[in-house]
Amino acid sequence: MPYEFYKVLHLLAILVLFTAMGGLAMVTLRGGSEQEMKAARKPLMILHGVALLVIFVAGFGLMAKLGMMKSGWPTWIFGKLAVWLVLGGAMALLKRPMGVAWYLLLPLVGAVGAWLAVYKPF
Repeated sequence: MPYEFYKVLHLLAILVLFTAMGGLAMVTLRGGSEQEMKAARKPLMILHGVALLVIFVAGFGLMAKLGMMKSGWPTWIFGKLAVWLVLGGAMALLKRPMGVAWYLLLPLVGAVGAWLAVYKPF
């Protein structure tokens, strides 16, 4: 697959990831019975997990296309993996009413990931 394919796939999955996190934040804010919330959360959690997997696979595809798999990984890749882990655990925080404050901080985490990808500082 060409480099551009992996890049578009990576970006699409990031958009889906943030959509799922926003959806869960809204479900949590709306409230309702536990059964209603569980029914609304399940598809969002699945969407979040699939998006994380696609981000991971497409990210490694991008690394392979850039020739990074043969040599040692640059330090900024480990920063991107840390961002991926934080965003992966974010759904557990967003399921709680107090976790909605994370909804305001998570775009900043995403911005750190974007900064690392664009500037490749180290």
